[in-house]
Amino acid sequence: MTSDLSKQVKDIGFWREIVHQVRLVFHLLRDPEVPFYLKLLPFIGFVYLLSPIDFVPDLFLGLGQLDDLTVLVVGSKIFMELAPPHIVARHRQAIRTSDGFTDSDGIKESIIIDGEHQTVAEAGEKTTS
Repeated sequence: MTSDLSKQVKDIGFWREIVHQVRLVFHLLRDPEVPFYLKLLPFIGFVYLLSPIDFVPDLFLGLGQLDDLTVLVVGSKIFMELAPPHIVARHRQAIRTSDGFTDSDGIKESIIIDGEHQTVAEAGEKTTS
């Protein structure tokens, strides 16, 4: 059972997407409808971050921190993918609405002005013909 959650989110900016993902994880952790055993996944990643035991020791600058970050991101992604899709969709919509986004494309609702236009050269050509 694969979900299309990653297809629902359009490119709204890298950092904004990271903030939305973190907020989504916190919303799902607090939701009573999400099974308890799934809620353990992000905590396992956090415990690994604090643990002195690492796959790649933190002595190697960059690589040591990269494996910690990878475990956090992968744990969060697996958590979001295994959580019930209707709950994820509900929280994702609530987060987007609270940020001022109203549709699933991440585009703010705005006023659209429809009109016709012509360039100055075209206007001059029509008057001289």
